[in-house]
Amino acid sequence: MSGYGRFKLALVTATALAVSGCAIMPPDLADIREELNRHGESLSQDVLTKPLTVEDAIVLAVAHNLDARVKSLEEALAAGKADLSLFALLPELAAKGNWSKRNPKKATTSRDVNTGTTSNFSVGEDSVSRTGDLTASWNLMDFGIAMVRAEQEEDRVKLVMEKRRRALHLLAQDVQAAYWKAVINEYAEKKYKTLEQRLIKSVADAEAAERDKVGDPMQMLAHQRAIVDTMRQIAELQRQTSTARAELAGHMGVQSVTGFQLAELTDDSFFQVEDPTDTVEDMEIVALGNRPELKTEEAQFRIDVQEIHTEILKSLPGIGPFFGGHYDSNSFIKYNAWADAGTHMAWNLIDLLSAPKRIGQAQNVAELTRARRLAMAMTVVTQVHVADVQHRHALKEYRLTEQMAAIDRRVTGLASKSKAAGSGSAMEEIKAEASGMLSTLRRFILYSDLQGAKARLKAAMGVDPAPPPPPPVPPLEAPSDADPNEG
Repeated sequence: MSGYGRFKLALVTATALAVSGCAIMPPDLADIREELNRHGESLSQDVLTKPLTVEDAIVLAVAHNLDARVKSLEEALAAGKADLSLFALLPELAAKGNWSKRNPKKATTSRDVNTGTTSNFSVGEDSVSRTGDLTASWNLMDFGIAMVRAEQEEDRVKLVMEKRRRALHLLAQDVQAAYWKAVINEYAEKKYKTLEQRLIKSVADAEAAERDKVGDPMQMLAHQRAIVDTMRQIAELQRQTSTARAELAGHMGVQSVTGFQLAELTDDSFFQVEDPTDTVEDMEIVALGNRPELKTEEAQFRIDVQEIHTEILKSLPGIGPFFGGHYDSNSFIKYNAWADAGTHMAWNLIDLLSAPKRIGQAQNVAELTRARRLAMAMTVVTQVHVADVQHRHALKEYRLTEQMAAIDRRVTGLASKSKAAGSGSAMEEIKAEASGMLSTLRRFILYSDLQGAKARLKAAMGVDPAPPPPPPVPPLEAPSDADPNEG
């Protein structure tokens, strides 16, 4: 091949490598608003067009939450590193080639050390030289370290998986709390909008009656105070839930707070609640076996122990075989192709001197992880106790509030009947209606707190969120016995 041909081949090869490099490079970052819009378009529109249940919200959050997606990518990255670490177990295989041309030829001479005479110039190699080498070598110490590193990468994959599990636990907990508060806020906005105008008018009528000295002034003031205090408490409960829809949208990865619908509540909505059946000791056992933080520390401890093995291996000499094949186009050589094999050994004496310090430091790191795991276990037990107490108190408070709301509903009904019969007043009716609205809103708020306490208890126990149920399979139609061509 001519020199121009080789130059052309090298240019084509370099161009191909550059093009392939551009193909595997990720695209540049787009505008952040475009990225958010593109993410919003990827959401399932079928789910967003119907009222969401709490299970739907959790499924959307797990699938589209951006923080959860980051955890998934970290897990995939760790798994990829674990796969790449296996290549370090293979021997090193080096291929080398060389082509050169010399002009003029390399002419050499020699001088006799005894007589001092100089011989004629001679040539011992060709003008054009081509050489090639293919050598495989295997360092046993590097192989042992590579095995330990591969095991460490596998444990790092488990570590990242457990961190992702913990993130999903917290995400499900936050979605549960935000969902119910958002539903309650919508109920309060719709229900209270019409009632608020009537309450304001009732206060204004009482103020006018007080100024005109119609009726007992103290009774008018008591009525105003009761109505205003009820309005204040309702506004406080609304404030507690006012940001829940925006929080829920963020958890689900939905950009617009108005881009989804929620289930509707009514005054007599019934919620099924159950008494806890497990003892706190049973929940402790479940938590100590399931909590991602403890599994993370266990994986980290294995990594630290393997690091001790690595430091021990580093203090050993590197011994390993090598073998290779070689070629030289020089026509003055009798054997242009040959092979060689042998064993090499290298020992870094500085690593040998520092080995006790390095091994001791690795042991201290492992002991620190052991102590941290023990402290985390105590924290987990404490969290289970606290979450269990909070859940039981929230259940008790909800049932009392549910009972009070039922009483207030009956009071409201009696006040309406008394007014219709002429034996009751409009003030008593509006006061009873406002108290009933406040009791219902409190019942819903406490149910939200109860669900939040239940979610915290599950998160404290390390229980994974339940996967979504599979879609129903439509029943197969029975074949008809009638002939479709008949008739």
